[in-house]
Amino acid sequence: MNNNVRAAFLVVLGMVLISSNDAIMKLRSEDLGVGQLLFIRGSLAMLIFAVLIKASGKSLNPRVYITGWNGLRAGFECAATVCFISGLSVLPIATVSTLAWTAPIFLTIAAAVMLKERVSFIRWISVLVGFLGVVLVTNPFSGEFSNAMFLPLLAAIFVCLRDITTKRIDVNLHSLHVTYASLILVTLVGGVMAIFDWRPVELIEIGWLGLSALLLGFGFLCQILALRQGELSFIAPFSFTGILVSVIYGYLIWDEFPTLVMFAGIALIISAGIYIMVVYPEVCNLFL
Repeated sequence: MNNNVRAAFLVVLGMVLISSNDAIMKLRSEDLGVGQLLFIRGSLAMLIFAVLIKASGKSLNPRVYITGWNGLRAGFECAATVCFISGLSVLPIATVSTLAWTAPIFLTIAAAVMLKERVSFIRWISVLVGFLGVVLVTNPFSGEFSNAMFLPLLAAIFVCLRDITTKRIDVNLHSLHVTYASLILVTLVGGVMAIFDWRPVELIEIGWLGLSALLLGFGFLCQILALRQGELSFIAPFSFTGILVSVIYGYLIWDEFPTLVMFAGIALIISAGIYIMVVYPEVCNLFL
């Protein structure tokens, strides 16, 4: 098995784990509020990452990593997470996952508007194709449209802002510290949100959210390992398997199945995303 094939396998495995985490969060949102979900899962994930940070010999002192650009990045990550989980709690999992993957499309727009990069005509066409896919998935002129569909789109925009901010962070700051800053802020915000919508929590719920934290952590680890082994332009398209996994979970658990129009929209968003991520590998570096 060569490095690219191994890396592609890791990307697919990572997306299966992350999508499984999403499915658990959606299931648990039937009994718990969004704030509780973020607070409990975040607390458990913080314990996991604290062990990893100590094992690596790094400091757990927040002043080391919750500052400047990394603090701003954590804010964008927190906003993206709140929007994504809020959308996940009320929308089909496939719809949320698909709309959240418009982030590479928004990054192209941000590159032109905020970073003043020259964007080719073909790349702009891919943006238009992607947004046509969004229109087909959301179907704004039908009775199936919901204002909640703006939530995963907002999550994608915040992911875009997060990744632009990531470029400003000191390269000497360890990636574990970058991740931990986001975990702390998401957990704190989740705790504040939970105050206004607290519901009884059973031990089994904590167990499920602990599993969710593990799946999410190992999913990110698989993606990091993939980045270190494979070529970005080769492995990037495999990240869209997360949408397929979400469609499968939606059908098996909630009996949700996208319409032909939605499938056409999903295909357009995936096509636009793959073009952007393969032709412009710097984008792959942000989203894998």
